[in-house]
Amino acid sequence: MLPAMEQPTITSAYRSVGITFDSLVFKSAVMRECLRLAASAAARDVAVLLLGETGTGKNLIAQSIHNASPRARGPFVSVNCSAIPDTLLEAELFGAEKGAYTSSDRLRKGKFELADKGTLFLDEIGDMSHVSQAKILRAFEYKEFERVGGESTLHADVRIIAATNRPLEELLQSGKFRTDLFYRLNEFTIHVPPLRARKEEIKALCDRFIAECNERFGTKIKNLDAEALSKLEGHNWPGNVRELRAVIKRACVSAQGETIRAIDLLLTAGADTGKLSPGATLAGDLSLAALEKKHIEQVLAQTQWNKKESSNLLGISRPTLDRKIQDYGLIRPNGARDE
Repeated sequence: MLPAMEQPTITSAYRSVGITFDSLVFKSAVMRECLRLAASAAARDVAVLLLGETGTGKNLIAQSIHNASPRARGPFVSVNCSAIPDTLLEAELFGAEKGAYTSSDRLRKGKFELADKGTLFLDEIGDMSHVSQAKILRAFEYKEFERVGGESTLHADVRIIAATNRPLEELLQSGKFRTDLFYRLNEFTIHVPPLRARKEEIKALCDRFIAECNERFGTKIKNLDAEALSKLEGHNWPGNVRELRAVIKRACVSAQGETIRAIDLLLTAGADTGKLSPGATLAGDLSLAALEKKHIEQVLAQTQWNKKESSNLLGISRPTLDRKIQDYGLIRPNGARDE
């Protein structure tokens, strides 16, 4: 049974792989139900599929599930599938024999082998190619695989927790995601709510991140004022908790004094929820893709196409940002800096 967590715990626990349900911040009903389901799944050795927007904390929930499971004494191994080129993903997952490819001068164990008797967390599995999906399915279904360049069949007893921010139903319909792998992973599905659906947690999360920054940077921030909190609660948070963390980190470094003020907060332009005035209507292409494209364009323009800063503000990885720039055909203006 989940504890009634009301106050942030120490930041060192938050940053370590020792994350537990006790160390997570949750005050909303939707997040409490999400973690109730996660705790229920932890006790049973089923595959778990975490669905939700980027930056919502799916990796922390995965760690909590592992640490509350019978496999807690085993390793927790994480792989970001979107950050590894498809040509290297097989070696990353299954390992490679010495001499299997150029500059391969030693045997390399893969993530499946390293996660034996433990949990393998496959983050952003929706970005994985069909070929890699087929190999994941075999290793997961039969608990066997071969290293790249190897002939011997190896065995590993691994529990899979997978996560994605992409709409798997659309990927299934378009044939981009294998139905057999989906049904194998879909033994227990948990939807992780976005931050805009649990804004009552913003204050507690800010307290957590302020304490983390004080510990890491030696700052002495004590709180944020009412205007700053109101500004944060009025923001739409497209990058979710990861975006909030980046905003608070910057505010802690730039703030003068012990209190974060509204002026210290750098929020993404155009991302506030706001309210329509009476009689006002929305216009233009309102598809999620069109809105995401526009939002990414605004963030890139705000940072003068500094991709590292943009990906932090958006709450996505640099490879994911590069992929979205390519998918949406975004063009870097002449004279804007890249990094």
